[in-house]
Amino acid sequence: MLVAIGVDHKKASLAALDALNLRDLGSFYDDLGIIQGVTERVVLQTCNRVEVFLDTADEQAVQSVFRAWSLATKLDVDGIQTIADVRAGDAVIEHLVRLATGLESMIVGEPQILGQMKESMITAQNHLATGPVLSEAFERATSAGAKIRSETGIGRGVTTIGSAAIKLAEQSLGKLDNCRVLLIGTGQVGALVMKALRTRGVSNVAVAGRNHEKTEAFCRSFGGTPIAWHGILDMLRNSDLILVATRSARYVLDIESVGQQAEGSNRRLMILDLSNPRNVSPEVAKLSGVDLRTIDDLKGIAEEGLAMRREIAKSAEPLVRSAVERISAGLRRENAEPVIADAFHRAEEIRIEELGKARSKLNLTAEQEQVLEYMSQKIVEKVLSGPVMNLRRTAEKGGTAARTVAEEILAGD
Repeated sequence: MLVAIGVDHKKASLAALDALNLRDLGSFYDDLGIIQGVTERVVLQTCNRVEVFLDTADEQAVQSVFRAWSLATKLDVDGIQTIADVRAGDAVIEHLVRLATGLESMIVGEPQILGQMKESMITAQNHLATGPVLSEAFERATSAGAKIRSETGIGRGVTTIGSAAIKLAEQSLGKLDNCRVLLIGTGQVGALVMKALRTRGVSNVAVAGRNHEKTEAFCRSFGGTPIAWHGILDMLRNSDLILVATRSARYVLDIESVGQQAEGSNRRLMILDLSNPRNVSPEVAKLSGVDLRTIDDLKGIAEEGLAMRREIAKSAEPLVRSAVERISAGLRRENAEPVIADAFHRAEEIRIEELGKARSKLNLTAEQEQVLEYMSQKIVEKVLSGPVMNLRRTAEKGGTAARTVAEEILAGD
């Protein structure tokens, strides 16, 4: 049974999502792996959501996941359950397709989610945490989501996190043409920010990443001037806008480091933290002359994009329903295939055994041997054809009672 347990931007604030972020993902995967009945697990973490997907035969596994989540984040179980959504069966497939389509994103239609879903699957595979069930579900959902995005155009002209961040900066600082910008982070969000800056003609951008070679490659691809990671603090006193888009488990900027550089300055410094978990200490907002903003502050701009794409989003809904029905039926049918394969395997063993007995009692020519072989194969195929077809149809429709009977018939003794 597929199960999804998650918290997203619809019910939780950035602070809550930050607290729920799983900083030691490897340990959490290990904790999920010892839960009884859980055979596969995938964790999806983005700026706007933390979700756990399971393939499990135990309904109690959900409570065990909440307890593991609570231990990993040191948050109260009841508090997590209050803002979490739990889905099962086809509802999980629907959620995955909606995610891939961009309908569940804070900025509707944003393109990063497809890459994030694929990346989460790769991470799960690296932790030996997933298998054929979740891999197939994610692959089919992302494929369907990409097709729906193409057919509806829901992602065209979308306000990305990067462009929304720059709009927010412009609201505070005015035109950014002459601003000195420091971008900390060279991942997907950093690339979106850099593209938005270049679109507005902002050229005075310093870029810092933990890996200097990667930072230089980033700047060759997207622009900006690479600086060493240890040079970040020196750049603070000369920057007007700082954008932080990293995945650090600790604060990259805190009140002490920013305060030392901003102290005595008459200029206004804007810091926009696009990270989750937060990579800029909330205490920084207490500093005079520093305007600290987070992803939560992008919601207003995101809602503008939603209003513009509301009709397009509506047109995507029937396509999502159709995709969910198709994917769910296909996955249910695949679940029946092991039973069918086993039935054919046992029938083949019986066919070969009985064919051998018949041949030992007959003196057949080579041509007659071929006729007998062909006849025995056709008998097996025709005897199993009806039950197998009915089992596949029943599995696609989700008829568990009829499927159980069909499986028992095919299983034999």
